[in-house]
Amino acid sequence: MKKFLLAISIAFSFNAISGELVRGAKITEIANTGANKDNFYVKVSGGTGPCANGQIEFFANTAPSSSSYDQAFSIALSAAMSKATVRIYNYDNDTCHGAQFISISGF
Repeated sequence: MKKFLLAISIAFSFNAISGELVRGAKITEIANTGANKDNFYVKVSGGTGPCANGQIEFFANTAPSSSSYDQAFSIALSAAMSKATVRIYNYDNDTCHGAQFISISGF
């Protein structure tokens, strides 16, 4: 029982510092860079989460790899063009700067 409680507390402590930035939002704008940095950003409309109806940045140096960074841009562009909804996640914290994961649905 103690091991189970320890596992639950570790899981919740991890979720407190990182997580889902937005779910069920639509991308209304996408740019290949912001402020001349090595990043891209998306503006989202609707959805739920701390970055709903806001701007979310993906930085190349925080991506798991350069290919996953390129894939994130491609997925964001596909979502914007198809008007699909997105889910965006930040593995490091709950800020809207430095997202590393994006998925699309509803297309």
